[in-house]
Amino acid sequence: MWYVLRTAPGRQSLALDELEAIGIDAIAPVIRREVMHYQTKSWSMRRFPLFSGYVFGSLHGEADFDALRKMDHVQAVLGGSDGPIPIPTKAVIELCEAQNRGDYDILRPPPAASFAPDVRVRIESGPLAGAYARVTRAKGKGKRAVMAIVESVENMREIELSIANLRLAA
Repeated sequence: MWYVLRTAPGRQSLALDELEAIGIDAIAPVIRREVMHYQTKSWSMRRFPLFSGYVFGSLHGEADFDALRKMDHVQAVLGGSDGPIPIPTKAVIELCEAQNRGDYDILRPPPAASFAPDVRVRIESGPLAGAYARVTRAKGKGKRAVMAIVESVENMREIELSIANLRLAA
């Protein structure tokens, strides 16, 4: 079973190393975020914890719980009055899959040149959030929008979509 483990402040990666060293499977989901350096103005990709101060650990039996008590960077197992609360394996797998898809990432929108005609995109926000569309042409001089046909809408008509709301899709 999987459990939520609270780590010492700022010690998630050390807790993961410590758990791995004794043979306990553990994960700490992360968010990727593009940040601009305040002096050089260059962009870089940084990783931040999705749940700051917590990791998920797969604990099997009393021996694993005893091993946690001896660790420096794991402080507690989250639980209630009945003891530690298990997390279904399915929930942990879904969390990992969402991270791998980039659902938690905070990235700059791609450049307008990425949205060439016939490119498939996913709409990220607004009333059509989650729908897919096919770009037909760029819109306007600044090219901050595109004209596209939404795949799931029955009357296939061209609509204008802001580039800020789009993500390139496969």
